Amino acid sequence: MISPRPAQSPADHGGFAPFPREVSRFFTGDVGQALLVNGAPGTGKTLFTIRGLDMMNRDGDALYVSTRVDQETIHGMYFDDHSSLNTTAILDLSQDPFDLPLDVDVPFEKLNLDSLIRWIQEISAATTQLTIAFDSWELTYEYLSARSDDPPSIEAVTNQLVVLAREENIRLILVSETAEPVSLEYVVDGVITLNVEDDERGRTRRYLQLKKLRGVRIGNRLQPFTLADGRFQSITPVRLPTVRTGTGDGSWESLVNSKAKFSTGIRDLDRFLSDGYNRGSVVHLDFGAELCRDAWSVLTLPTIRNFLSRKMGVAVVPPQKASPGLLHNDLTTVLSQQTFDDYCHIFEAYVGPTDGGGQGAQPDTHASAGETTPTSTRAVTATPAEATCTQGEKPPSVDGVAGREQSRPVGNKFESPVKGGQLSYGAYITYTEQVRNETEDPLLHVISMDAAQEAFEARLGDFANYVALHNDLALLLTNPGTELRTWADRVADMHLRLERFGDATILYGENPLTPLLGIGTTRSESITKTTLTEMV
Repeated sequence: MISPRPAQSPADHGGFAPFPREVSRFFTGDVGQALLVNGAPGTGKTLFTIRGLDMMNRDGDALYVSTRVDQETIHGMYFDDHSSLNTTAILDLSQDPFDLPLDVDVPFEKLNLDSLIRWIQEISAATTQLTIAFDSWELTYEYLSARSDDPPSIEAVTNQLVVLAREENIRLILVSETAEPVSLEYVVDGVITLNVEDDERGRTRRYLQLKKLRGVRIGNRLQPFTLADGRFQSITPVRLPTVRTGTGDGSWESLVNSKAKFSTGIRDLDRFLSDGYNRGSVVHLDFGAELCRDAWSVLTLPTIRNFLSRKMGVAVVPPQKASPGLLHNDLTTVLSQQTFDDYCHIFEAYVGPTDGGGQGAQPDTHASAGETTPTSTRAVTATPAEATCTQGEKPPSVDGVAGREQSRPVGNKFESPVKGGQLSYGAYITYTEQVRNETEDPLLHVISMDAAQEAFEARLGDFANYVALHNDLALLLTNPGTELRTWADRVADMHLRLERFGDATILYGENPLTPLLGIGTTRSESITKTTLTEMV
């Protein structure tokens, strides 16, 4: 749901986190927690563990224990440039288990299963807060059991470690090479499984399953992540702009259009689409189920902003359930009110027998009597917080009316294409032609098909030809569960899909084919910046 949160300074981030919040809470809550991290080879267990050690090394000492390769190899593969931990924090039990970065007096010469507990106790006594990770725990057990006369079972040794962790306030991470080590899951305090899958088109999809974390409420047990640039990052809910009063004095860097392309307004997306959207093209923006109502703004607002910054005309038919005032108040944060009034044209249409609540949808009843123009700036009472893009949110209540705000229609030079809440295709084209005659530049059309279905469903082919003829750009927005997606695909030159993955939002291209892209946002100073990171 949409929920307020305090602003952060100097920059506010959403979409990516270095480590899962629930796991951080797990280790900072009750003392002495033991976490089992499992998954098949190649799922990212080692990078997850190193990121965790890096985070917890800030308030104590951390050790990465292995029996596989030497310090320099492990550091070069996983730690170098990605972690604050140096080679002294990496311990190879097969080489010298007593070569520790701490001043520890170990009262025995051989390390085996019998002396393991005592060895960890001595290390813990020399630290303020010890975090120790065994990667992998099965290989460590096998190595030490081969050096023991009568080795106990791995379950018995694991239980000893868990008890020790609780008694000595040690944070313990056991990395398992077994995909589902059921016998160990009952012993430890927390269990996380890392998964990686490839879809039918070869795109990599990675996600965590938070199976149990003692003492921590798990809101969503499935969390996507990426290993881009050789480091673990969680993909978290993005932060959407909410209705707020625009100031016109914000800073924002517009992106350059080329002779063949219009910039998307998102630098990372331009890179994945070879410099942006083709001029004269129709782009299908396909929205998956359970996305929040304003998820459409993540991709469209930057493009609209980029057009308006160059004083190029924009026509928008927003989704029926979109936040009133969102466009106006976001855009006028960095653009003048005059620029918005002159070049941005918003048409609110209401179609269909119901609005999803069982009653017929109606035009905005807050317009003054006799004013039917749907193009409005809507003077809005500002709300201080941004929103999290998750499912199930309800429209905010502003001025005592749920989901609707005070409207102040702008006086138009041209006759509105919306009559009685219904959008007319012919009137829309007439209107945009009048806008074009004033600007003499290509236009951007952002059309939500749920609001414009009646006007456009039988004319999409004509509209695509119109866009191509005038070198315009059209973004067609569709929601799940209707034939509108099929119709939009028939005329679209490009198909991008935005969908929910756990609580996060991801983007990928069906045409052209792109990898899965995690979406993040950063709000510094005045405007929300959208970033994309490949899921690898």
